[in-house]
Amino acid sequence: MNRGLDDSTMRTAVGALGGFHLLLGLYQFLFPGSFFHRIGEYGEENTHYVGDVAAFTLAFGISLFLAVGRPAWRAPVLVLGAIWYAIHAVNHLFDIGEATSRGIGVFQTLLLFAGAALLAWLGRAADAAPPPSSSGARFVDYERDR
Repeated sequence: MNRGLDDSTMRTAVGALGGFHLLLGLYQFLFPGSFFHRIGEYGEENTHYVGDVAAFTLAFGISLFLAVGRPAWRAPVLVLGAIWYAIHAVNHLFDIGEATSRGIGVFQTLLLFAGAALLAWLGRAADAAPPPSSSGARFVDYERDR
């Protein structure tokens, strides 16, 4: 793979990010009050909206897991995540003062921008990657299944 990432490393990174988002989404979905008070305490508590965010977080995690075995999915899914994280970070910029402390608000905003940068870098690396060899793992072999 160009940019210093071989297919095995990319698969590991995409899978790890998928696992992180799946766990985060499950936490948001199953324990929205806990998530709000421990991580996302901005403004008034609204567990319904935390559940809405969980739906997207879970969908993103599942998409990343699917992209592990589908190299053509990697760049689009990673770029979508980079866009999501960047917009999320900008939203945090507007609401830094609503966090439990200004320091936490700044830290979370910087963390989101770093996540956006990481996802964008991985997306670019995935886009620059040569096509996988025919021995690469795939969920579906479209040529064989015709």
